[in-house]
Amino acid sequence: MKILLVESSKTVSSLLTIELEKFVHVDVDWVDSLQAAKDHIKQNTDSPYALAISCMSLSDARDWEAISLLSSHNIPTIIFSSAFNEKQRDEFLKNPIIVDYVVKESRVGLRYLCNMVHRLLKNREIKAMVVDDASAIRTHVGSLLRQYQFQVLEAENGQQALDILRDNRDIKLIISDYTMAPVDGFEMTKTIRETYEKEELAIIGLSGVDSATLSARFIKVGANDFITKPFQPEEFFCRITQTVDLIEKTQALVDAATRDFLTGLYNRRFFFENGEGKLNRARREGTNIALAMLDIDHFKSVNDTYGHDVGDEVLKGVSKLLVECTRDHDLVARMGGEEFCILLNDITKNELSELFEALRKTIEQKQYASLEDRKNVTSSFGVVYAQAGENLDDLVKRADKLLYRSKETGRNKVTVED
Repeated sequence: MKILLVESSKTVSSLLTIELEKFVHVDVDWVDSLQAAKDHIKQNTDSPYALAISCMSLSDARDWEAISLLSSHNIPTIIFSSAFNEKQRDEFLKNPIIVDYVVKESRVGLRYLCNMVHRLLKNREIKAMVVDDASAIRTHVGSLLRQYQFQVLEAENGQQALDILRDNRDIKLIISDYTMAPVDGFEMTKTIRETYEKEELAIIGLSGVDSATLSARFIKVGANDFITKPFQPEEFFCRITQTVDLIEKTQALVDAATRDFLTGLYNRRFFFENGEGKLNRARREGTNIALAMLDIDHFKSVNDTYGHDVGDEVLKGVSKLLVECTRDHDLVARMGGEEFCILLNDITKNELSELFEALRKTIEQKQYASLEDRKNVTSSFGVVYAQAGENLDDLVKRADKLLYRSKETGRNKVTVED
């Protein structure tokens, strides 16, 4: 992903480029003239710039000319200016392509700019939903969110929002009005909080109702924050940014405790803490549940022959295939070393055999250039169904025995319990 830096000062551009590449990990193309900006944009039409940072004045351009160029190519732009006044601010806010403005006054401004770039690029991956029965409000709030690069969905009331959320479980932010029918903002928020914690999905209340207690009531039923209409775009953006930053930082802490650092899969502790609940729910609902243990064949020889860096590459490659080839609600974990475990519910024996045979072949077919003449790895599986009264630890032990049967009878095979 690349951004275009339009800046007349070499000193400022060098400092900013270093900071951006250090903290945001993006490629920066720097230009110091309008003509150079035109040339770079033309050269990158197949892979347009995700974002631009621009000063106001260039040696070969009038004020605002660079901004007009970026606007004509629909490149979201942050103004990085040496001065600021209310008149300029009003002009900035009229242009929907201008996302924000930062004053070149200190390292604080530079840090804010880097954080803003990071936030905008991350927002491109985030789904947000606007819930309001007034189409004009949905359009306005939706356009502000799109300006900040969010993927935006819209709902006319709380019930429609719940239906959309059911089909889009990756929504991370909801901006919702209070007064709606048949389901208002309070009821919608309470229903969502039965499934999603505040750290998983942020809800921001939005209302023009003049009530001193409305914001407190919204937050008490589960909203993360509240904004009163009408609002300034800057206040809206600051509230949104702080809220999304907070849930991401919280999620990072949760991931550090529950996920394997190398592969990103759930760790052994999370698997046992949550797998038991998954097993009990399946029994209450009358659905079957299966468990597979697998490991990578002769993995020690990979580390011994090619080094641990290559071993790590293989572990990450296999882990990625496990996630891609299983279902969203299956629980996939790295149990330690080269051993993995998958817990599945509501799946037939034929589906189970087909799934793991396909997974075995996919792992075998994946090529690793760093393995040189060897090229690939294989894997062995042991798969069992849960029996009445059996806990998760018992299930893992039985699957582990079948895994070793697969290894003892030739490896690179799936053994499913009879």
